[in-house]
Amino acid sequence: MKFIADINLGKLAKWLRIFGYDTIYYRGAANRNFLREAQAENRVALTRKRKMNHCQFDGWLMIIYSDHVQQQLADVIDNFGLVLRQDRLFKLCIRCNEPLSEMRREEAKEIVPSYVYENHLLFKRCPKCKRVFWPGTHKDKANQFVRSHIQKGHL
Repeated sequence: MKFIADINLGKLAKWLRIFGYDTIYYRGAANRNFLREAQAENRVALTRKRKMNHCQFDGWLMIIYSDHVQQQLADVIDNFGLVLRQDRLFKLCIRCNEPLSEMRREEAKEIVPSYVYENHLLFKRCPKCKRVFWPGTHKDKANQFVRSHIQKGHL
């Protein structure tokens, strides 16, 4: 399942990417062009714009009501029956949505802060924006979110 999130859902787009779901962050207004792109790429349109519910649209559209990203994410997961799997975590760039590539630790030495290099063994790089990623607080928060959903019986 692929998604397109409107300009008001940047944090949700980031978290869907963290969980391995291909998600475009649409920076324009949520309008007919937004829906056309969703339909052309067979993506679920996610928007905060309640008026979009009245548009003629043959694809999938979900209006997001919550202001809080954790609830937004839970609502999307529950609504579409998404499965959060450990093996899909952190496979996509949270900025570009591109698949990340493994990076040799030695390659990261001159790119990341020295304390990060000294404390981490695994690094990934986005081939598009060239950002370097390593296990950090996002990983802890993602794992905590997965655990809380398992406890609630959502997964």
